[in-house]
Amino acid sequence: MEDTAMIAQQALDKALSAHGRIDTLERDVIDLRALTVAVGKMGERLDGVKTDIEEIKTDVKAITDKPRKLQDKLIAAALTALAAGLVGAVLALILK
Repeated sequence: MEDTAMIAQQALDKALSAHGRIDTLERDVIDLRALTVAVGKMGERLDGVKTDIEEIKTDVKAITDKPRKLQDKLIAAALTALAAGLVGAVLALILK
């Protein structure tokens, strides 16, 4: 009879131990699900950051191109003025 009681107690102890492990695993699964949701949200945020960075790059490129455009306009104006001056000088010599 004592053997039966001891075997029953061992089975009960093992069942309690198994329930403890199952409870721990359930908590781990809940934590993993929360982590999965958090990673998904981070992915969405990173997509937004990527879009923002592309916009910033476009704006920076536009800002850095402005001085070049201004320089090109000044050079064109200077060349036009020089050409007009040369044409005026040639016409002045011809019409003298």
